[in-house]
Amino acid sequence: MDRSNFLKVLGFGTAGLLIPNTILSRKPIKIYDNYIKGIPHYDYKTVFGLVKKGEPLTLKRELSNLYDSFAIEVYYKDFKLGYVAAYENIVMSNIMDQGVELKALISKVHHQGKSYNDIAMEVYAEVIIANPKVIPNANLESPADDLEDLYRLT
Repeated sequence: MDRSNFLKVLGFGTAGLLIPNTILSRKPIKIYDNYIKGIPHYDYKTVFGLVKKGEPLTLKRELSNLYDSFAIEVYYKDFKLGYVAAYENIVMSNIMDQGVELKALISKVHHQGKSYNDIAMEVYAEVIIANPKVIPNANLESPADDLEDLYRLT
């Protein structure tokens, strides 16, 4: 099959459906914002005081994790900080397993000695959208565990 026939089969040829690029746009969508879990057990003490809001983090799927089949490790440079919470990692791990690159960055740093909640991160997936309308949502401004709703009351 030559190139023109291949493009026609995909719908990009003259007989196929053409979608103008003007109605499509790429947009990073925040899909997660919460605290990194397990911080006291990994390399946080090594980088304490170095991490700053806005710095990039690396997410790695840990397929060999015996305790959590959907485990996602969180790294600052080469230092393991911890994990995405097990009760929140299923969707992101499925997205990562399909080859979608997720971008993560530090959204909050406390350094108050409560190392279990010292660092929060935001995770973004880039999506292609047909309508670039934005729906304002104040809940996207804080880590999910900081929201005040009936589920999170203690």
